[in-house]
Amino acid sequence: MWLKIIFVGIVLVLLYRLFGGKIPFLDRPEKKEEEHEFGQIEATSECAACGTYMTEEDALIYQKKAYCSSECLNKVKK
Repeated sequence: MWLKIIFVGIVLVLLYRLFGGKIPFLDRPEKKEEEHEFGQIEATSECAACGTYMTEEDALIYQKKAYCSSECLNKVKK
């Protein structure tokens, strides 16, 4: 009886290791990096023209400087 339990336990551990330590139907799928949750810190940049801070994703880059809007960018171009 005990040998059967130990044998089944060893088989289960080996199967667990075979799948890389993950159980396909129990593990949650990993979130993509693009998904942001409330309170998550994002990288920010300061506008070179007006000093406003914005996320790097929203920034407009011109000559290696970040701008918050096309208005600020046009001020610099003139």
